[in-house]
Amino acid sequence: MQFSVIQTEILDELRQVSTDVLISTTTLKRWINMAMHWALTYKKWPFLEYKGTDLIDSTGTYPYPTRMKTKSAYLILVGAKRFEKIRHEDFLKYLEAYPTGTHKVWAEFDRDIFINGNACTIGESVEIYGQQGVADLSGDTDVTPFDAAEPSGDEAIILKVIARGIRKASGNSADAKQAELDAKELLNNIWDRIQEATPRAVLKQTPLFRKIKILRGKTESQDPNSIGNFDW
Repeated sequence: MQFSVIQTEILDELRQVSTDVLISTTTLKRWINMAMHWALTYKKWPFLEYKGTDLIDSTGTYPYPTRMKTKSAYLILVGAKRFEKIRHEDFLKYLEAYPTGTHKVWAEFDRDIFINGNACTIGESVEIYGQQGVADLSGDTDVTPFDAAEPSGDEAIILKVIARGIRKASGNSADAKQAELDAKELLNNIWDRIQEATPRAVLKQTPLFRKIKILRGKTESQDPNSIGNFDW
C-alpha cells in the first residue's frame, strides 16, 4: 500500500471517530513511520533477511553492511565455508593465546565484524547474513516491506496509527487499546502462517559441532574444518 494511500485510510477512519481531528500531515507521516518500524520489529520477519558481501583483506575487520541492522548478523561464510560466531572477548582471548590459530570464528563489536584471518585467504569472498534495516517512507508512492510480502501488515500499521489518533481525538482509551490489539492480532496471524509454512528442521545424526578446548590446546575432533564450541 502506497504511503499516500495509508495516510488517506487513516484520516478516513479517524474522521468517523471525530470530525475535529487536528493532525498535521507532518505528524501523520511521522506516526506512520513509527508504526511501520514497530510492526517490522514485532517479529523476525523472513522477508527482511539480507545478505551483504565483502572480500577478505589484510585488516581482518569488516564494517557491517550498510542496510543491515546492528547485531542482526548471524551467519558468515568465507569462501563458501561457515564460520562460527563467538563473543568478541573470546575472539580476542583466542587470538592472544593462539596468534596463528586457524579456527573458523568471527565476532562483532559495535558495527564492525572481525573474522579470523588465519583461517582465510586474501581475496576470498565473504557473505554476511542478517536482517535488513528499513528507511522511513517519504514519497507518496513509497511502500512498506509488507506491501509485497504480507499486505495485511499494512493494515496493522494503519490500526497502530489509528489507536494513537483516537487517543488524540477523543481520549477513548478503550477504543485505542482495541485498535492496538487488532494490529497485534494481524501481525500474529501473519507470523503463525509463516511458522506453519516453515519446514521442520531435520536432525542430522552426525554432530555438526565439536568443542575447541583452547587453553588445553586440543579439540574433540581431528577435522580442521569442523566448527566448534569454545571450552575455556
